[in-house]
Amino acid sequence: MPRSLLLVLTSILTATHGRRCKNIPGDADWPTRAEWGAFNETLGGRLIATVPLASVCHSEGAFAQYNETACAALQEEWNRPQVLFETPAAIMPAWFQESCNPFSPASQPCELGNYASYSINVAGVEDVVAGIKFSKTHNVRLVVKNTGHDLSGKSTGKGGLSLWMHNVKGTEIIPEYESSYYKGPAIKVGAGVLGLEAYQAADSAGYRLVGGNCPSVGVAGGYTQGGGHSSLSSQYGLAADNVLEWEVVTASGEHIIATPRSNEDLYWALSGGGGGTYAVVISMTARLHKDGPIGGGYLTFDNLTAGSDAFWQAVGLFNQRLPAMIDEGGNTIAYSLVNSAFGIYNLAAPGRSGEEVRALLEPFLADLEALGIPYNCSTHESPTFLEQLRRDYGPFPNGPFETSAIIGSRLISRAVLLEPTDNEALTKVLRDTTSGNEFVMLMQALDVGAGGPLSVAPVANNAVLPAWRATAVQAIVTAPWDWTVPRPEMERRQYVLTNEITPALEAVTPGSGAYLNEGNFAQKNWQEEFYGANYRRLLEIKEKYDPDSLFYATAAVGSENWEDADGRLCTTDAASICSARYDSQGYSLLGASTGPLYAV
Repeated sequence: MPRSLLLVLTSILTATHGRRCKNIPGDADWPTRAEWGAFNETLGGRLIATVPLASVCHSEGAFAQYNETACAALQEEWNRPQVLFETPAAIMPAWFQESCNPFSPASQPCELGNYASYSINVAGVEDVVAGIKFSKTHNVRLVVKNTGHDLSGKSTGKGGLSLWMHNVKGTEIIPEYESSYYKGPAIKVGAGVLGLEAYQAADSAGYRLVGGNCPSVGVAGGYTQGGGHSSLSSQYGLAADNVLEWEVVTASGEHIIATPRSNEDLYWALSGGGGGTYAVVISMTARLHKDGPIGGGYLTFDNLTAGSDAFWQAVGLFNQRLPAMIDEGGNTIAYSLVNSAFGIYNLAAPGRSGEEVRALLEPFLADLEALGIPYNCSTHESPTFLEQLRRDYGPFPNGPFETSAIIGSRLISRAVLLEPTDNEALTKVLRDTTSGNEFVMLMQALDVGAGGPLSVAPVANNAVLPAWRATAVQAIVTAPWDWTVPRPEMERRQYVLTNEITPALEAVTPGSGAYLNEGNFAQKNWQEEFYGANYRRLLEIKEKYDPDSLFYATAAVGSENWEDADGRLCTTDAASICSARYDSQGYSLLGASTGPLYAV
């Protein structure tokens, strides 16, 4: 295409209806090779041009590096976190990485697609400041990637310059943190510290901390910024409830600390209001808690003996008993549910023995016996939190879960579990959801305020979705990504999740919400479901610290002002209509578009 025509087309696309678009490769204003080279020099060689991991599985395209042996090895590792969190620009959600994966035909061209074009291997504040400046100067999309776990694709974007935070390491145990809002042990972690690394540091000093059950999740990234539930949450609250300080770089390049007493609005927003949109986190300081033994157990049963009706009656009874079980001493219980089988895979009962865990389960075991349902139950005790995590969520560092899946979330209140009619309606939805053998329910029972004040109160007020404080179960609906079926089949399953399963769950849990970190990227009414009544204030804070909307992430606060269509990030036609954009609760009056329903 002649350069003159390219300039005209780019100008039209950028100017239509006053829209602003980020530059992507091929645009006239995309940085030249010389400009990227000069930028790399200012970074001391820390700029990395993206070469898709799966290029070794392709013989066509600009990145083709076909190697049969290397491809076979990559296919074995592709659904595990480690190979992805150790690689710049690589991400875990399958929906956003179809342009070059190891399972598509070798003859299919390997292209960048939705991957960021370049990554900065961030070592500290100066690299982040440099990335922000370059992004602004050249109108290049800026994204932040820690581990790549984010299931909504927040940590990638076509034509993006990625701030790869993985190597911003460092853990510091602070035996006596002292402030007006907390006095006691604390830990400071760099943005790239994995949960496992933080747990090991805390364990070596005789402590535990609230972090993700998946050991490879970054503890200071979107996990805590989005709330962060844990097998310790019934005792200590959500991860966001434990934050003491955020060290960040703002969109203006300013390096600041946010606490409950300094830059308190930013502290509030970062503690539960979602990641990737207010500032770039460099480090986080959080409370530590004295370690000790944790009781645990497993329980499985199926429908083979007593039949499906008895099986689902048992599921309803179990859910009804959950509030009493999690109330006793800060317990959490995680179980999986398919159409014919139930299984507790993690039960954390701090300070309890295996015998006490058995006693906790005994009333429900009696229910199973009355229904004629055989079961397998075992209990145990782990000496420390780290050992309990290793037992239930090992092997380290990958953990037990595959990364490639479609996923959605719903918070289920105590009231729904305890009221017989509501419980029955919920059970029917769970039964219908799992009936086709495509979707699995992963249920995490916990209490972060529904049963009364937490035994360990939050450090300060924060932006955690208010519905969490009435929640008894965080329900995940998921379907493993099947790389062997055509893409349209996975799109059909995504459609079913978004338009059939999620509305059914919402209907039996009115007034609740969804967990941002494990939510559906295509969630309808996402402002309300992910952020609730906090949205208006969060948007005001976003506009204060990032007035030019440098930071964009899927379903993040302020993202409705942008449209991520066909790989080009542009402002929406309505982005300039500021005065009439939100109703009294802060919800969008312009619709609930989530943006990236395409995939590359």
